[in-house]
Amino acid sequence: MGRVGLLGRIMLLLLGALSLLVLATVALDDWQRRQEHLPSGSRFPRVDQAASIMTLLRDADPAERPAILKAVSGETLRAEIVDAPPDETGLIPEPRLEARLRRLTGGPVRAFTDSALLLRGINPSTVANADQRGPFGRLATATYPLPDGRTLVITAVAHHRSLMPWLFGQPLSLWVAVLGAVVAALVLVGTRHELAPLRRLTDAVSRFDGRAPERVSAPRGAPEILRLAEAIQGMQERISGLMAERSLLIGAISHDLKTYLTRLRLRAEGVAEPRLRERLVADLDSMTDLLETSLVFARGTAVEAARSPVDLADLVAVEVAEHAAQGANIDMTGEDVRDATVAGDALALRRVIANLIGNAVKFGQSSVAVSVRRTGAACQIVVEDDGPGIPEAERAAIFSPYYRVERSRNRRTGGTGLGLAISRQIAEAHGGTVVAETGSQGGARFTVTLPALT
Repeated sequence: MGRVGLLGRIMLLLLGALSLLVLATVALDDWQRRQEHLPSGSRFPRVDQAASIMTLLRDADPAERPAILKAVSGETLRAEIVDAPPDETGLIPEPRLEARLRRLTGGPVRAFTDSALLLRGINPSTVANADQRGPFGRLATATYPLPDGRTLVITAVAHHRSLMPWLFGQPLSLWVAVLGAVVAALVLVGTRHELAPLRRLTDAVSRFDGRAPERVSAPRGAPEILRLAEAIQGMQERISGLMAERSLLIGAISHDLKTYLTRLRLRAEGVAEPRLRERLVADLDSMTDLLETSLVFARGTAVEAARSPVDLADLVAVEVAEHAAQGANIDMTGEDVRDATVAGDALALRRVIANLIGNAVKFGQSSVAVSVRRTGAACQIVVEDDGPGIPEAERAAIFSPYYRVERSRNRRTGGTGLGLAISRQIAEAHGGTVVAETGSQGGARFTVTLPALT
């Protein structure tokens, strides 16, 4: 159920309710058929009534028979006296009911059933040879020879089916199933129409990146959806305002801190003792670098809203060439991939590549391998080293701000702990991911996946 959407859940509830209704109707249909076609327990109302009519007319004066026939013929049985026995062709004998009639009347009664047996899957040709354990047929016709040589014929009256469970000659369960399918289709169309504003609202919220608010107010829809759209619109405006204020605050702090750091550097360079001067300048440079990195992270990695086509192979080739010029043993494959193009901010993506390659060069023991490839609808950058690698338990934590696998305070090896966090921010801002794994040489392997430009 976790993967079933709102529309699917509504349809499941509706289909479940309709299924219960159909099952209940089918059960009622079956029950009523059994009431019509099967005798109840050991009682045979029609058979007993027919036996009573036979004995009554047998013992009655012939002059009184017309009045008796008129009196006993009703809604269930119709009695008549004919000169000759009726033709039994096409009639289905029912020996058990016949035996009961003979026992009650003491005469040579003939009893027949009808095609109701077929409704219960019984072959009429087997009825005459069935034993007492088999199913009983419904009494349709019975004949009884009267003392004067004439024959009494009793026929069961066929009732018209009631509205329940038959309608227009078809079982009501069939009509319920048809009605359920029509209702389900109408509900599906109506629900999709009502959920359309919710889908548009979801798309607008997904596009919201904290800058300009997306228009999410639905022009029409349920009151709850309209209120939700208004609430989300207000929330986006508040978030945009807060982020704008944060950018202004960060800019002010950055300007003031850089001013003080510049003054301190000028004073440090005036220190007479060379060793002390070098240590002061190095500390101030580290503070400036830490400040710049932290401000970049606080600004949300400064990814521009306007996106342009970026060739990842060119970006990676430039970064690899710079590290190779500084003496790093680095190898690149995929520089000739022409379709590794994404829509993004080239400066921000260059920072991701620089962070990952810089870490690989820093922690690798002898070599670094970088590759660019296109896989389906995505572009990938893979950076792999032969260093100590990253423990599996820490692969998720390394993307947290200020987290460092190397616990030393040495800036050369430990770093600020913001490089991977910034890389993940930039990748996610471009709709991509950064994943840490174990490389083929036992070191760390980072894979950046970005949606390709179609």
